[in-house]
Amino acid sequence: MARQIQITAITGTPTYDVYVCDITNTYCFSVSASTTITPIQIFNVPPPLDNVDQLLVKIIDSNGCEKFIYLECSTDINTVKIFEDEMIFIFMDGPTFIFEA
Repeated sequence: MARQIQITAITGTPTYDVYVCDITNTYCFSVSASTTITPIQIFNVPPPLDNVDQLLVKIIDSNGCEKFIYLECSTDINTVKIFEDEMIFIFMDGPTFIFEA
């Protein structure tokens, strides 16, 4: 099963460009361009990042404002992790990531 990122809400000015990047922000792969995040957007983590333990999700709104979200992924499907970063709530259950603002 492919790892997925699910975004349920975000602040900023629509539309958004969404990227999945390596931890150094050197290699970024577009997963969605000029999209709105309503009600839910689900993206597969693209290869070669689909098997790494650490990711950055980069979201750029139409004003050019960037938001970086760090994810530490577990390859253990029985592991559940909960992270909170200010207004962003991240829940990881196996290969699925859910973001709420």
